[in-house]
Amino acid sequence: EELVERGVSSKSPIMLKLMLILEQPTRRWRTRAQAVSFTPGRRRAAAIALIKLSSKLCKPLSERMQAAAARGLALALPKRLATPRLVPGLLSTAECTLLLGEAEAYGQVHGWGSLHRKYPTVDLSVAKLPCGESINQLMKERALPAFSHLFGAEYGPPGQLRFRDLFVAKYEAHEQAGLSGHVDASFLSLVMQLNSPDEFEGGGTYFEHSDMLLRPEQGNAAFFLGKVFHEGRCITRGRRFVLVALIDRAGHG
Repeated sequence: EELVERGVSSKSPIMLKLMLILEQPTRRWRTRAQAVSFTPGRRRAAAIALIKLSSKLCKPLSERMQAAAARGLALALPKRLATPRLVPGLLSTAECTLLLGEAEAYGQVHGWGSLHRKYPTVDLSVAKLPCGESINQLMKERALPAFSHLFGAEYGPPGQLRFRDLFVAKYEAHEQAGLSGHVDASFLSLVMQLNSPDEFEGGGTYFEHSDMLLRPEQGNAAFFLGKVFHEGRCITRGRRFVLVALIDRAGHG
């Protein structure tokens, strides 16, 4: 609070130190002492400080500071909100097979695209598929009510939640094999495994702040808050298809 009142610049030593602390999981440290000095408690304190301080800066944040702040959001949240949850049986094997078959057929004729600019994936909207309306309805009925059960009443009610995007993403070992760490633009997010994990090696959704890698079975999904930093781990063989839902709440800014 004292630093906020005093005011700091984006290039001040304290800001650089906070960024270094938050970058710790992906930095190569010269000594073991450097690595172990940044405990989870210290990283959480650094995250809260950086978020507060960066909100006071008038200039646009540098890419490095934006990345550090994105990492910090998950650390600053209470554990019950920052922890992703694995939800089984969101879609049946038959429903996954239908959706995947139609996505591949559409892609062969019309090509795959990319709905997002900053963190692009090879993807296509479910709305373009013959089964799109039924899949959208199933996801509304099965996925949206789960968020308030998993994270609390403030993440519902389901009637106030809507899909910002609902799309199939494709990863291929020798093409786009994964997706770098990021936060989503949405209020809530989920990533559901669409094909069998036997069809690829590697992959999964990695949550750096908790060092958690989720590799769901077909039809199972990882649920998390949209501002929780996560990464699509690269596959090393085969193809991985996921159904991604980015979800907003009515009136959520």
